[in-house]
Amino acid sequence: MALQEATKTFMRYLHDNPAIRARIRAHPDKTLLYAGSFFMPIWKEIALAKLSQPQLADKQTLPDILMTVSTPGTGYANLLARVQDLERQVPWQSDGFIAWRALSGIFAANAIGKVSFQIGSGITRDKVFAATELAVLMRNPKVDALTKDVLAYYQRCIQGKNAALNFGYIAG
Repeated sequence: MALQEATKTFMRYLHDNPAIRARIRAHPDKTLLYAGSFFMPIWKEIALAKLSQPQLADKQTLPDILMTVSTPGTGYANLLARVQDLERQVPWQSDGFIAWRALSGIFAANAIGKVSFQIGSGITRDKVFAATELAVLMRNPKVDALTKDVLAYYQRCIQGKNAALNFGYIAG
């Protein structure tokens, strides 16, 4: 299936702007990735938990970072606004998730040190965490050994088709 023009334009923008890609990163030891749902979508649970759990308050998710990445000359306040506009233009089921997959891969590739994650149910091999972030983190030489050990366990679960578990690691 061919990508829609809006998606191509966005992907070209990412490709042509290495300085933007370099800014899609959390501070060292602060990266927090998520996927799936538990009682509610994990991203909502994280937002609520950040309000009351000090160990989560300083962790940075991809949307947190995208809000800080300005996009001069694009008509958008930040990169998050730009990708959200793309979501409105391109149906998720066609190629709308491609942009998020690219951004997530960049975010994981730029991670440094300890990486935290919360993975809920509904994760399959084709979801962004399993299909992109996990492999990128495992290849990232700047991610610490303990994070990689924990991720290797989850990777084995996915490979063994036993990914139907709620799983998390919040790096201290």
